[in-house]
Formats: sequence, structure tokens, C-alpha cells
Amino acid sequence: MKAKAYIRDYIKKATPFLDHIFEKQEKEAAKISPVVGEMIRTYRDFMGGKNLRGALVKLSYECFGGKNKKAILEASLMVEVAHSFLLMHDDIMDKDTLRRGKPTIHFKYKKLSQKKFAKGDFEHYGTSMALDLGDIGFMIAHLILANSQFSAEIKEKVLRKFNQTILDTGFGQAIDFNFEYKQKVTEKDVIKIHRYKTANYTITGPLQYGALFAGADEQKIGKIEKYGLLVGIAFQIRDDELGLFSDQKTLGKPIGSDVKENKNTLLHLKALEWANAEDKKFLQSAYGNSKLTVKDVRKVQRITIKTGAFEYSQKTAKGLVEKGKKFVTKITSDLEYQDTLYNLADFMIERES
Repeated sequence: MKAKAYIRDYIKKATPFLDHIFEKQEKEAAKISPVVGEMIRTYRDFMGGKNLRGALVKLSYECFGGKNKKAILEASLMVEVAHSFLLMHDDIMDKDTLRRGKPTIHFKYKKLSQKKFAKGDFEHYGTSMALDLGDIGFMIAHLILANSQFSAEIKEKVLRKFNQTILDTGFGQAIDFNFEYKQKVTEKDVIKIHRYKTANYTITGPLQYGALFAGADEQKIGKIEKYGLLVGIAFQIRDDELGLFSDQKTLGKPIGSDVKENKNTLLHLKALEWANAEDKKFLQSAYGNSKLTVKDVRKVQRITIKTGAFEYSQKTAKGLVEKGKKFVTKITSDLEYQDTLYNLADFMIERES
């Protein structure tokens, strides 16, 4: 099955379960205070996007022989809920105001506080509420796993893997944030960021959770990692390309935000390395400039293409995907699921959002 079709089908089937979970949580929270009841509703409204990670949990479960479709749909939602918690905190660190075309949580609460209260530190209020809401969401993700229909032994295995993956993501975020202040960053540094911040929790982790839910052993779990890390790093490289070359309507946030935030990407690194003196000087002034104009972003795009950095980024992602696809037959012998995993790998670098 084509990856996009599989994900669409997953969203259709999983959404009613997700709505039920949050409706129940909102009712319970509202008994404590209308404030926290509203927070649960805000969390649910924030969720959306590709639903890739939840779909991968279900796909892997099926690849390894899992049969309880209702149970895996419910359990898979833990990764989608956790994904939103990570995005809320990431948006704070990146100072982003838009996510999927809507206000980010900290920015939304900042604006709400300005209407709700006569005075106060509205910036701090927004940040504090977003941090707290993210923490609440992470706990809801754990409750989804705890309340799932799987055995205690399986849930314990998944929990350990899940927590380790989130921990690795936190490490990756710290590396990424610190490298924004570093004078010289290498390609090896960029790949390390992509591995720990993105690949583990986007591809490898969800596939491993699904396999564990199906009762797969550690040897099979290890084989998933070889596919997941390569495809996951390629996923982030494509994300960086879209962040510079897509448009705000498609992406849901301003184009060039990675440039303003001085993000370390292959595009950034190679464009600086291969630019002539004049263009290099411009790139150095553009990256990290919070007041970058649309005209400036267009110039960064032109230089990135002219230097060959964009082509290099595409070739690198393609190479990683091709390497990753070599491990598909070690994950499953089922030809239909093999085809889906091959297609999924290609989709990671062909997608437009």
C-alpha cells in the first residue's frame, strides 16, 4: 500500500479513539477547574499534522503479526500525543508563533492573557502555560499506554523503549540548541542532531513500539533501527529543505524560520562552505537575523541552489533512503508490507509538507 493511503486510513480509524480519550480527560479535568478543562481542549485542538508516527506503530505491529486492531489503534495514539508535547516545547525554544497555520501554544496563551488580565508578564504567562500543557500531554501519553489492552509485560517493554526514545530526543534538542551558538559546525554534527532529535522518535521508535506490541524479540527490534535511523535522518533533511523552499500555506509556518533561528542544516552548512566571498558574507548576516525579509529569504534560496548545497542535500537524503531500504527484507518477509515500507522510505523525501 502507498504510504499516503496507509496514513490516511490510519487517521480515519484512529481519530474517534483520540476524540474519546480527550473528551474523557477534559471532563475529569473540568471537575478540578475550568482552566484545566480548557487546557485539555486546547491540547486536542493543537494536535494534527501527518500522524506519521502513530501510523508507523500500527504498521509495524501488523508487520510482526499483531491482530488486535482496536488495541493497537488506541495504544498508537501515545506517540501522537507525545509528539504534540515535544512540538509545544520546541516552539518555545525556537520562539515560533505559528504551527500548522495556527498560533503556537505559548503565543496563543500570551495573547489570551492580554485579553483576560489587566496587567502582568504576558510573555511569561504564555510560556508557563505552554510548558505546563506540554507536561500534561506527556502524562496523558503514558496513561494511554497504561490503559491499553496489552499485557503488563509488553507494556513495560514498550514503556522502557518509549522513555528512552523521548530521552534521546531531549538530548538531540540540547545538542541542536547549543550548536546554534557554536562558531563551527560540521556535517557530522548536523547528522548527529538529526539522529537524536528526529530519527529516533519519528521513525525508529514508533516502528519498535509496534513490533514490541506484537511480541517481537530484541533481535528483530535491532533490525528495525538500521532502517529507521537512515530513513529518519533523510526525513529531517527533507524537512529542512521544505523549511527553506516551500511556502507558508503548505508548511503552516513562515518560510525561512530556520534561517532566522540559525538552524544547522546541510543546506546552511554546504552553502556557507561553497559560496563565493560575497555570497558567504550575505549568508553569515542572514542566518540568525530575526528581522530577515522575504527578499532576503529569496536570496538565501538562490545562493543555496547556486552553490550546489540544495542538490547535495537531496542526494544525501536519497542515498540514506536507498541504504535504509536494504533492511526492509530483514524486518518482514510479507511482500505487501515490504512494499509499504519501501514506499514509506521514498515518501519521506518526496513529500511536500
